Amino acid sequence: MKFMIMIAMAGLFFSFDIFAQDEGVKGIEGIIRGLDGELEAAFLKGDMASVDRILAEDYTEITSQGLLRHKTEVMAVVRARASAPPAKSVGPEITIDETNLRIYGDTVVLVGRTTTRYQFMEYQTSPATTPLAAPLNTDQVRFMKVYSKWDGRWQLVASTRTAIAKR
Repeated sequence: MKFMIMIAMAGLFFSFDIFAQDEGVKGIEGIIRGLDGELEAAFLKGDMASVDRILAEDYTEITSQGLLRHKTEVMAVVRARASAPPAKSVGPEITIDETNLRIYGDTVVLVGRTTTRYQFMEYQTSPATTPLAAPLNTDQVRFMKVYSKWDGRWQLVASTRTAIAKR
């Protein structure tokens, strides 16, 4: 009888351990997805404080054109966006899908696809009798981002983007 109770207790502790690990994974996934969304919004708004906090000091990025950028270059772009006069903008429409998140201890790899739909507004340079609809353009990019936990907080340490060829 004692043996049966010990087996039941071991099974109970094992199931609690799996539950606790699963909650940890769900928690990390929520943190990273939230942080990634915050970073994208901060880029669009030119929020230098948020971008600076989220990017690691040794952040490295490979753009879809194959350029290598570090945190200082990224911060210069954010600074320029923050200092630009406010303007009304049409689009672009950006969607992120096909995301896959993998957790490796204190490192997380986020992979996905970004689709950007936009219209060129300069298409009508000569007077026309009937206004033409702006042509719709779509660009797609695959991305991989690596987040790491340092000193108790998650930061983006590296990212790469690869353009998907248009068909």
